[in-house]
Amino acid sequence: YTLQYTGKFSTPEEYGEIVLKALSDGSVLRLKDVAEIEFDSEDYNMVSMTDGKPSASIMIKQRPGSNAREVIQNIKTRMEEIKESSFIPGMEYNISYDVSRFLDASISSVLRTLLEAFILVFIVVYIFLQDLRSTLIPAIAVPVSLIGTFFFMQMLGFSINMLTLFALVLAIGIVVDNAIVVVEAVHVKMNEEHMSPYKASVAAMKEIGGAIVAITLVMSAVFVPVGFMSGTIGIFYQQFSLTLAVAIVLSGVNALTLSPALCAMLLKPHVKKENPGLVDRFFKAYNKAYFSFEEKYRLGLHRFFGRKFWTYATLILFLLATVGINQILPTGFIPNEDQSMIYVNVNTPPGATLERSEAVLNKIQADLLPLDEIESISTLAGYSLMTETEGASFGMGMINLKPWDEREQTAAELMEVYARRVSHIKDGEIQFFLPPSVPGF
Repeated sequence: YTLQYTGKFSTPEEYGEIVLKALSDGSVLRLKDVAEIEFDSEDYNMVSMTDGKPSASIMIKQRPGSNAREVIQNIKTRMEEIKESSFIPGMEYNISYDVSRFLDASISSVLRTLLEAFILVFIVVYIFLQDLRSTLIPAIAVPVSLIGTFFFMQMLGFSINMLTLFALVLAIGIVVDNAIVVVEAVHVKMNEEHMSPYKASVAAMKEIGGAIVAITLVMSAVFVPVGFMSGTIGIFYQQFSLTLAVAIVLSGVNALTLSPALCAMLLKPHVKKENPGLVDRFFKAYNKAYFSFEEKYRLGLHRFFGRKFWTYATLILFLLATVGINQILPTGFIPNEDQSMIYVNVNTPPGATLERSEAVLNKIQADLLPLDEIESISTLAGYSLMTETEGASFGMGMINLKPWDEREQTAAELMEVYARRVSHIKDGEIQFFLPPSVPGF
C-alpha cells in the first residue's frame, strides 16, 4: 500500500471529505455530513473606511515582470464587470491609489521632453551650420537611430518606461554628433577643394571613416559596462545603458552609410548671394559676434595658461569646491516624487483597542476631507503600513490628491500642512510620508 500526502487543503470541498469516524454498518462519517463548510475570517480585526463611510479595502501588488499599466487596466475593466453583475443598489467603488495616473503623466512629460529636445537640437544645428539642407542630414539621423533602437529594444525584451525614455532623450543630443562631423567634412572638401557633392562625400569618408568608428566605440564603451553590473544598480540601469549604447552604435552606422549618401544628394556648393535676405543678415551678424567672442576667448586662454600659478590654483579651487558640495548636498538612493499620494501611519499605545485606532483615523479624515486638493481618503484600522503587520494598535491611511494641474502645492508641501493640521490629536503617533518611487526602496 502507498500512503500519499495531498498537502494543505485549499477548497471547502476538500475539507468536507475529512473522515470523522467509521460507522457500525461499514460506512464513514465525513465532515460535510454534519456541518456546513465555508471559508471565512476567524476575527474581524480590521476596519476600513473611505471618505468617512464603511468600505472594504483591497490592496493589489504587481508581480515582478508584469506590465503595471496593463495590470491596472485589467483591474478597472474587471471591476466594472463586477459592479454591473454583483453590486447591490447604493454600493460604489473607487480606486484610492491609481499608479497608472502617475505613470501616464511621467511618460507624457518625457515624450514632450523628447520632442522639445529634437526641436532644440535642430535649431542649434541650423544656427551653426547655417544651411537648411545641411541641417536636415543630422536631423534625419535622429529618427533613424531612434526607430532602429526600438527594434533592438523589442529584441532585448525592453519596454517603453522611464529608464528607456530617459536614454532616448539623451540619445537625441548624442546621435547627431557623427552626422554633423560628416556634414562638416564634406563642406570642407566642397569649399576648399571645389569638389562636387558626390566626390566630396567619398573623399571625406576616406579621411574621417576611422574617426567615426573610434568615436562610436569610445562612447559605447562608456555605457555598455553598466548593463553588466549586478545587484540593484544593475537592475535599475541595465535598460538605460543598453538602450543608449544601441542608439549610439546605430548613429555610427548611420554616419558611415546614410549621412554621406544624403550629403551627395542634398548638399550644394555655397554661393554668395548678391541680395542677402533677413536670415542671411542675421547669420552675418551672428558670425561676426561669434568670431569676435572666439578670438577674445582664445587670447584669454593664452594669457591664463601662460601663468602656471593661476592654472593650478583654479584646479585646486574646483577640486575643493567639488568635495565641499558633495559634503553639503543630501544623499539618497532614489529621489522622492510627487505621485499625488500621501501615506498616513498611526501607532496608538501598546495594548490599545481597535476602536481607539479607528477613532484616531476618523479624526484625521474629519480634519482633512474638507480640503479642496484631496480627492479621497481611505483608512484601515488594525494594519501597519510601515511593518505590513496586523495589530489592534496600528492604523494606516492613503490620501489621494487631485491631479498636479488642479492644485498649487506639491505633495511634500501638503504633507507638512497636514501634519500641523492634525497635531492636536494626542491619542496616537501620526506620521505622514510619500510613497517610495520604487516599492521596496
